[in-house]
This record gives sequence, structure tokens and C-alpha cells, in this order.
Amino acid sequence: MKVKLTLLYISALALGAFFGQFTSSLVGVLPEAVSESSGLLYFDDTLISHNDSGNAPILYQLNKKTFKVEKEIEVVNAKNIDWEDLAQDQNYIYVGDFGNYWGDREDLVVYKLSKKDIRTLSKVTAEKIYFSYPDKKNNTRKSSSNFDAEAMFCKNNELYILTKQWREKKTSAYKIPVKPGKYVATKVGEYNTKGLVTGATYNKQDNSVLLVGYNMFMMPFVVEIENSSANNLFAGTVKKTQLDLGFVQMEGVTTYTDGTYYLSSESFTKLGASASIYKLNAN
Repeated sequence: MKVKLTLLYISALALGAFFGQFTSSLVGVLPEAVSESSGLLYFDDTLISHNDSGNAPILYQLNKKTFKVEKEIEVVNAKNIDWEDLAQDQNYIYVGDFGNYWGDREDLVVYKLSKKDIRTLSKVTAEKIYFSYPDKKNNTRKSSSNFDAEAMFCKNNELYILTKQWREKKTSAYKIPVKPGKYVATKVGEYNTKGLVTGATYNKQDNSVLLVGYNMFMMPFVVEIENSSANNLFAGTVKKTQLDLGFVQMEGVTTYTDGTYYLSSESFTKLGASASIYKLNAN
């Protein structure tokens, strides 16, 4: 969902001055084809991204150095109602169509795509994993829903979905199986991010999770989660770090190597900011 915010410029840069255990840097600009980049994945030594709500159901495979589009993969049996994030396991890529700014969607779905098909075809067919939230009482249309979601990762044959709580500025974590079907998700924790969570990735090298997002001043942050439990994603050590990148609508994150990540941002015309790729290194 595209963001409509009134930015408060005064003192905003000062809020980005509290940096922690990560070093971040701009490494390139995304092509116009993915100017609304919302999810990011590192796969087969390339980057994969997609646009968000209302765009074509297409994944864009990008050269990791030039960021030019090398291949387009259309998901022929899917719509892009509001694609928001990507996840992967050994054999599959998952596309989360669960953006829900108005809180009234009854068709939340994750598309499951074969990596074999993505490697060899330009048009692929998805399996579908439908879900609902156990603690959502109704689907009345209301702006700035706490049941919007833009972040997802895969761990131990389960998909973890994290909400973007417009009202509370927190995030809740839910999990569902990777097997196609219809599920009521299981809630597995909540954390006060004091901002909007927009992306997630799992680093199997150190069994950690990294979330990205931004605050009301459009200043990006990361949240690193270590030693989580199956019943509570936030049960272990949780560290939040504000990034020194200025005004950025950060949207996607993917694990690159141990301790290194790629991040993606969406273009933001009010600030004259292009959709871009950043690299994040653990200090």
C-alpha cells in the first residue's frame, strides 16, 4: 500500500543520529520497472523484487551489480492485489499478497512458486496458501488498519507474517504452514517497534531474523531478533537500530551472506527519492 504521510522535517535528521550495530550504504538505483519495489529476495546470485498494489503479478530478476532487469516471471494464476514481501526455502519462493491497509480483505494469500519453474520459465503457476488472523474480529473497512502486513520470512517449514500496525506502531507475528490450503494463523508474539514494519528475512547461518521498517519521520530502522522460540518470535534478544540513511521508504530486506543484507526502498516522489538498493553490514 502506497504511503500518504505528512512529513515533519524539523529535527527529523537528528532522530537518525542514534546508530547501532549495523553499517548501511546506498549501492544502486532500481530501474523504473520496479519503482514501487515492496519485497526483496537474494536467489541464484541475483536479486528478485516486485511492485506493490495494483501492479502486474510479475517478479523481476535483477543483476546484483547493475540492478538491471534480467528476467520477468509472470505468475499467471495470480493477481497483485497488494503484494508486499517475498520469502524462500530450499525449493520454493513465496509471494505474500496480504497488504490490508483498509482492514477489510478476506482473500489474504501467499503464492507458492517452484524454484525449478522460476529458473526455466517466464510464466509460472502458483499454489495458494490462504489465511486469516485469529484475533481479527471483523472485516469492517477502516483506514490505517492494525492488520495490514508487509513482512514475511520462512523458517522450519512455516511462514511467519508480521503486521504493519498503523495505529499502534507495533508489530504482531503470526505463522502458517507452507502447505497449500486455508488456515487460521497462529499468533506468536508482539513487539513495540515504535514504527511500521515493512520487510523481514531469516538468516539460517546464525538463526536470526531481521526486520526493516520506518518511523513517522520516514527514517528507516532494523530490528534484529535472536534466540526466538516457536511460540514467541520475540522471546529472545531483540535489538532495534536506526539507520543513517536519511528519509527512505524502506520496504524489503534479504539475507545476502552471513552478516550482510540487501535492502530495497520504494520511490517517494514528494522527496524526490528513487527506488534504491542498500547494503547492510553487521559491525
